[in-house]
Order: sequence, then C-alpha cells, then structure tokens
Amino acid sequence: MITMMKNGWWVKIIIGIVFLFSVWVILVSSQQIKRNYRIEEEVAKLQSEAETIRHENETLAEKITYFSSDNFREQEAKQKLGLRKSGENVVVIVPRPESAKTDNSELETHTSDVNGNEDNTPHYKKWWRLFF
Repeated sequence: MITMMKNGWWVKIIIGIVFLFSVWVILVSSQQIKRNYRIEEEVAKLQSEAETIRHENETLAEKITYFSSDNFREQEAKQKLGLRKSGENVVVIVPRPESAKTDNSELETHTSDVNGNEDNTPHYKKWWRLFF
C-alpha cells in the first residue's frame, strides 16, 4: 500500500507536469497564431498598396506616352503657342458679351483668314471648292 501511495504521487506529479506543459504549448501556439494573423493582415495591406501603386504607374506610363506623342505636341503648339500647319485655317470664336446674350438679335457670321481679311464667300461655294 505504501508503494501505491508513492506511485500515486509520481503519477500526480507526472500528470501535473504534462498539464503544465500542455498549457505552455497552448499559450505559445496561440501567440504564434496571433502573430501569423497580424502578419497576414499586413501582407494583405501591402499587396493592396502594391496594386494601387502598380495601377498609378500604369496610368503615369500612359500619360508619359501621350505627352511624348506628336499629337500632344501639335495640340500644345496650337493651343499655347498659336502655331498652325501650313494650309490650315485658324478659326477664333469670340464669346458674346453678357448684354448681347439677353438680346434676341440675329447671329452674325464672320470668317477671316489668318491675316484678318474677311471672306464673304457663301458656304456652298467654299464646300464646292473643298471637294472639287
């Protein structure tokens, strides 16, 4: 009987050690799970940021391509520098003053070439010359 009591204490000590070891394993595992979860969240956030930056880079690359194209240069030369191609007529639309907007007077059509000379040729003749 004394040997049983001695064996009982050893069993209780072993069960206690196994229990403490199990608790320690559970705590360490839960900390690792939390750490892995935070890392996965950060990875997802960084991937989202990378996708946003990749999209911005594509947009900027498209803008660079457009800004280095001949069409853009021609458009800027026309709008900002007032240049034109040879044989091209420039048409300037002058806005009406505010007082004339309320007036129901007829619209006047004025056309002029680059030198400021007025052209009173009827439109059908201009179209005829353009196509024939």
